[in-house]
Amino acid sequence: LYTHGQPAQVSVLGHYLGAAIEFVLRDMTRLMAALEDVNKCPMGAAAITTSGFDLNRDRVAALLGFSGIVENSYGAIANVDYITGSYSAIRLGCIHLGRLVQDLVTWTGFEVSQIDVADGFVQISSIMPQKRNPVPLEHLRLKLSLAGGGADQIVQTMHNTPFADMNDSERETQAAGFEVFDRLDHALPLLASFVEAMKTNQPSINLRIQKSMATITELADTIVRTEEIAFRPAHHVASKLARAALSNGMGFDELPWDLFEQTFEEVTGRKPVMDKALLTRATSPQNFVAVREMAGGPGPGALRRSLDSYADKLAGLKACMHDIQKRITQADEARAHVVSGLIAGET
Repeated sequence: LYTHGQPAQVSVLGHYLGAAIEFVLRDMTRLMAALEDVNKCPMGAAAITTSGFDLNRDRVAALLGFSGIVENSYGAIANVDYITGSYSAIRLGCIHLGRLVQDLVTWTGFEVSQIDVADGFVQISSIMPQKRNPVPLEHLRLKLSLAGGGADQIVQTMHNTPFADMNDSERETQAAGFEVFDRLDHALPLLASFVEAMKTNQPSINLRIQKSMATITELADTIVRTEEIAFRPAHHVASKLARAALSNGMGFDELPWDLFEQTFEEVTGRKPVMDKALLTRATSPQNFVAVREMAGGPGPGALRRSLDSYADKLAGLKACMHDIQKRITQADEARAHVVSGLIAGET
């Protein structure tokens, strides 16, 4: 994985995608919260102040499938937070997914080559035979930017409008909202299909791990545990070793044992207790991942626990959505029954 555009530490794809799952779950939670505001019925507010007729607003809301009523009748005709809240949540989701897509674009680049793009997701060149352009990612980036920009446009349209009934939140704004949803209807399935089809380029990844010395944090940690010294001198040993190796174009797989011994002795004033076998094991990518079993880490057990937790959260969100859909279906049936009864009574 990279930080500041530079190779940083070793992880697994599942750990990286787990971070993406987390922000998607948070975005879904924000969308569900926005839906709860949208799901309040304004019927019965009339022009502004309700009516002198004895109408049951809760009954009307239930028959229309809403979860409740907009309590204040002036708020029912004047508030726009159901718009700004919904499109703010959509805008954030587009921003967050766009960052993921940009990483995928970088990872498909020839110089990085961390993922291979399936044949169905590449565009070839009519002139350059070697080209495999990941064009769907470019379309995704564009559609998410346009959808996010459209959502932001809708939010900004509400800026400096009066706290009253007005046309700014109506026809044109709603039409612009349809475009946002249309773009996301295309983008989200495409992103899901791309992620499902992509594969890691393991030989390229292994080479870059070795050449970048991305596992050297674990070497410092191993020195602390084995040599019983503080992390600062252990970090100093690892840092000097990395500089010496990188300046000579060496990776961990080419690192001579005597260079480690020499560097350790220069920093600590004594020979190391650890041996070459431990150095090799400590700096292997497999070991780097395996020892990181702390909550949220990439170790197999930790990652499995995280994925189970994500599945539980997703199941909870799906259950909420199911309840909403069930309420709407029941409202449709109840409304049809009431209307049928009224018609039968009239005849």
